[in-house]
Amino acid sequence: MSITPCPSPLPSALRDETAVEVQRNLFCFNYDACLHLAVKRGWDGWSCRHCPLREQRNCEPRARDYAESRPRTQSQE
Repeated sequence: MSITPCPSPLPSALRDETAVEVQRNLFCFNYDACLHLAVKRGWDGWSCRHCPLREQRNCEPRARDYAESRPRTQSQE
């Protein structure tokens, strides 16, 4: 079953970082598509509050992801 993301328009842009974290799911795999849709429709601001994917966190980075991506360094002797 495929769920279509559905961002909701807001009357103004979100300027505070805390407000963005409350209103949007930055780790949703559809975040870019919702952002594109909001821009295309000319919305000043948008929210994930009514989206069925609001709690989806598949793209949230973990500390392990960063630790494994660092290049290994050779110890100097």
